[in-house]
Amino acid sequence: MQELSVSELDEINAGMNDWTAGGMAVIGLGISGGPATGAFGLAIGGAMMLVGYYIN
Repeated sequence: MQELSVSELDEINAGMNDWTAGGMAVIGLGISGGPATGAFGLAIGGAMMLVGYYIN
């Protein structure tokens, strides 16, 4: 038996890193705040998810 590597742990945890999970949270909070906040949340959250995609 051996310890799991970091990449194996990411696969077990559905592969979401902090940037991706944070981007989803920002989008959710932005949409719940109203139309102007939703647009801002989509822009910032989408950018965070894009960074998370390129990090993986």
